[in-house]
Amino acid sequence: MIDAKYIYGLYKKYHVPRKVIEHMVKVAKLSEKLCDKFAKRGYKINKNLVIEAALLHDLVRVYGGEGHGEAAYKILKNLNLKKVAILVRQHAFKRVDDLKSWEEKILYYADKRIEGTKKVWLRTRLRKIRKRALAAGVPLKKILSIEKKVFKLEREIKNALSGR
Repeated sequence: MIDAKYIYGLYKKYHVPRKVIEHMVKVAKLSEKLCDKFAKRGYKINKNLVIEAALLHDLVRVYGGEGHGEAAYKILKNLNLKKVAILVRQHAFKRVDDLKSWEEKILYYADKRIEGTKKVWLRTRLRKIRKRALAAGVPLKKILSIEKKVFKLEREIKNALSGR
């Protein structure tokens, strides 16, 4: 397990703005709640791994733009944090098709539910993501296809937690 001092050292080293740290902390809190709900339903979830990845998923957000997940993946992998790195890589909006484990799905979903430091409806958050993606030149058809899959992921999570 990565200790808090190490994580805060990384924040300092990569000059992570306070608002980004606060976002990651909120994503970690929501991820923890989801992990606990999955555990109560009998799923084996590596909660520590999900929380660590949540606390580092936007480590280089201010540098990497849409490629920040990949940049953080490389940094974390080089620090011998391969499992955390893999989860961090998977949180990118476009990687919804690549999600396999519940840990990956929980982090991805939790990040999509936290706008800044507030928990918002998925539709609200996706509207903001759509606006950024359009500005970055991503075709609307592709964005809408990904959004549809994110809503499907939300249903999958809700069904798993309700026992359906």
